[in-house]
Amino acid sequence: MKCLRSRKTVRFTRFHCFIAVFCIAMISSQCLADTVPRLYLIDFESYPEQTEISDQYTAIGAVFSLADNPEALPVIATKGSPAIGHIGPGGDDVPMASGDNGLTDPLVDDYLGTGQDIAIDFDPFITSIRLYVVDIDGGESVTIRAYNGTTQVDSMTKSAGNTGTGNGVSTEFFLSADAITRIVIDVTTQIGFSVDFITFTRPCEGDGCGRLIEISQESAPDADDFKDNVLGFLVAYPSISSAANFYAYNVPEGDSWNGQSLTPIADRSHLMIADTTDGLTLVVTHDRAIPDDPDGGKAEMKFRLENDPDGVTRTVEDDPASMEEGPYTGNPGGSLFTTQHHWSPCCTDGIALSGLDGPWVMFVEFTDTDNDPQTPTIQGMNEWVAYSADGTLIPLALEEDRRVRIRSLEFFLPQDLNQDGFVDLFDFALFAIHWLETPCVEPSLCGNTDFVPDGEVNLLDLRTLLEIWLSGY
Repeated sequence: MKCLRSRKTVRFTRFHCFIAVFCIAMISSQCLADTVPRLYLIDFESYPEQTEISDQYTAIGAVFSLADNPEALPVIATKGSPAIGHIGPGGDDVPMASGDNGLTDPLVDDYLGTGQDIAIDFDPFITSIRLYVVDIDGGESVTIRAYNGTTQVDSMTKSAGNTGTGNGVSTEFFLSADAITRIVIDVTTQIGFSVDFITFTRPCEGDGCGRLIEISQESAPDADDFKDNVLGFLVAYPSISSAANFYAYNVPEGDSWNGQSLTPIADRSHLMIADTTDGLTLVVTHDRAIPDDPDGGKAEMKFRLENDPDGVTRTVEDDPASMEEGPYTGNPGGSLFTTQHHWSPCCTDGIALSGLDGPWVMFVEFTDTDNDPQTPTIQGMNEWVAYSADGTLIPLALEEDRRVRIRSLEFFLPQDLNQDGFVDLFDFALFAIHWLETPCVEPSLCGNTDFVPDGEVNLLDLRTLLEIWLSGY
């Protein structure tokens, strides 16, 4: 949307442009509450080996069983133990997709090699599911079928020798349909296996669905003209898991992003907002891991937070700060964070910052953070794209020192008197109505313009209004 008028009326027309876009976005947000998928996670941690799994996950609408054996239940297999699940050449196969536990079928007459199919029933229905089957080797094959009632709606088969299979390897399966009420994990008769790191989606309902985030980018480095360059709105990815599980670092692809919400593109930096159990989270991940990106890359970035006194916490380090190629700065509860990433062709790099709250504003940029002109700020990438949970992609200019601004539209600063998302001349006009009111018997008599609560609308309040206005909010 463009509004072309004379300079004399530009603020008026920009205001109406924003109101129109904002109203459309808010209406869309209400619709998205029924269509944006919420991400769920089952990871089987904390259970002892051979714990029977059935209705432990009914709170998220999932019930486990053996598809053809109502007398028994699937059980927990623990990493490194040969008692159940896997037996390798050395006595055991240790890998799991995530953590220490996976799910397998119980032994039949104390024999590991008789495979039994595992079923998962979902109520309410889901729309997609991703899981890993560990240890498809030898002559083994696994088929996963998805059903809506008794009708099969999707399936996937992977056999030993296919790309992504092998001894101790975590093999990814992904199925999707408009509605899935049951999946069956169908294994061949001679197999030792486990199922791990199950993530699934269903339409998001209720509070926390479709939270809108405004995104803008200045026209040039230090132009500070974010108001005139609003690119659109991101819908936060709703999730019932932590930021770490949303990112799924090292699960199972080593030193990389493995989250279900995004299939990374080579030579692209990806930006998202996720609503996790750690709070609203900014996620950035560079490049892709599968298949290998031929050139790897480097990136130095800065993240500066405003209007959130509690700050944010770094919840994902891809790669961890203890590794030479992944140093970070910024303390928990802080407002300034930097990264210096350098990744190989095999991998991704990235970061998650969690705890965005209130009328927060975050400025993100690629910039020199190591004060070394010999190291490139951007290398091995040619795109920067913001991702929205509704499927929208917003291209960003991949240019050094050219800042992107993201901010919540759920809260407004007190100085944004008309709550249009900007502090501008319209707010000064509303402020002027109450200028030099004394005393403010109650806040409503001063139009909530007593920003410094001393019972008067005076120069102190004007100064706070000017400070916010000049900051470019």
